[in-house]
Amino acid sequence: MSLKRTLWISHSALSAFDRCPYLYYLEYIYRNPRTGRRIQIVNPYLSLGSAVHETIEGLSEYSPKERSRISLKERFEKIFESYKGVQGGFISERKEGEFKKRGLEMVERVEKSSFLERPSVATKSNLLSVDLMGENVKLVGSIDWIEELPEGEAHIIDFKTGNNKERNGSLQLPIYSVLAKNNIPQKIKKVSYWYLQHDDHPVSQDIEEADNYLESLKEKASVIEKAVINDHFPCSYPGRCFACNDYEKIFQGEAELISSNQNHSKDAFCVFKENEVIEKILEEDFLDEREKKMFEIRVKRGMETASKELRLSREKSGQIAESIKEKLKNNLRPKELKVIVKTLKE
Repeated sequence: MSLKRTLWISHSALSAFDRCPYLYYLEYIYRNPRTGRRIQIVNPYLSLGSAVHETIEGLSEYSPKERSRISLKERFEKIFESYKGVQGGFISERKEGEFKKRGLEMVERVEKSSFLERPSVATKSNLLSVDLMGENVKLVGSIDWIEELPEGEAHIIDFKTGNNKERNGSLQLPIYSVLAKNNIPQKIKKVSYWYLQHDDHPVSQDIEEADNYLESLKEKASVIEKAVINDHFPCSYPGRCFACNDYEKIFQGEAELISSNQNHSKDAFCVFKENEVIEKILEEDFLDEREKKMFEIRVKRGMETASKELRLSREKSGQIAESIKEKLKNNLRPKELKVIVKTLKE
């Protein structure tokens, strides 16, 4: 049995399969039966990364002189608008504000550096590819930035917007070096990560020659190819897998379809998690302070405990509980309400 369509191997696809084959299936193979499109979960970290990357990467189309006239903070502000609220996976206004602030600090760090003053290398396409195992299995990736060094050589830079550093043995930069070697004429002199949360400049990484990684990439690709052909994607930790758990929430009705992107063949969902919905209720002002206190105790330790701690009669507790119920119904999205009802029943 052979592949029915081209198998695209990327760093993110390899990472997903390593974490959990079922996660890979959900992200790259599964199609929403209602639309025929792939599904994607939006979350604050993904949205922050996308907004920061869009802000910086788009500037590669301009000359260094033109870049100097562009305000990165203003550019980020405009781009971030499309990620506000549930569109970006933010159900809490406080969290949205925190992430926006982090994004502004990152682009400000880039703006203050001399990075944008230096020339960059243009590629024919934002998505580079190379045949890995014949025409049906291709290595693919989008390189954040390729700087042209004074000697005419190339410097590959990958922007990082998260707190964690890339683990040892990561194939991300090796994959980019393979793609660059086969798609640009410049020799690859240097590869770097730029951890925008805390570094003022890119940090160079030591990797081997691009060709040295091909056999390892082919081996990993062949494992995925076999899984696709046999339609076999077992969960790494059935019933308690953190990797694919959020996708299960879509099937359990605890997520909302927020956009259907026909151009990218993906349906985007916002998953409403218990702790985030509770955080939203306690942050916003549709409950008064006593109602918030009762709700918080009720969630953690039960209704009876809430009444005792607040020294309320059964009648008064019932009145406040009804008020909370009505306000939750009027101020939460249907999926958020479903999560809270489920939580209170447990």
